[in-house]
Amino acid sequence: METREPLVDVFDEEGSITVIAELPGVKEEEIRLEAKEDIVKLETTGERKYAKEILLPAKVDAASKEMSFKNGVLEVKFKKI
Repeated sequence: METREPLVDVFDEEGSITVIAELPGVKEEEIRLEAKEDIVKLETTGERKYAKEILLPAKVDAASKEMSFKNGVLEVKFKKI
């Protein structure tokens, strides 16, 4: 099965960075997200496979991750360091 690259938008706000990714056909429990300094690795398991390394405009606190997933759209917010 081919791995696709999801459409991703990154929003650099005052104290945080928000990443929005379109993951149609994916269930929330299939999403794997790993943040390290200014890189977020996103991949999915399951029937539809997506993978992308996202370079962020600033370093973030990985522990501050707030995630929501609705209608195939993943929204993740991190606090900047």
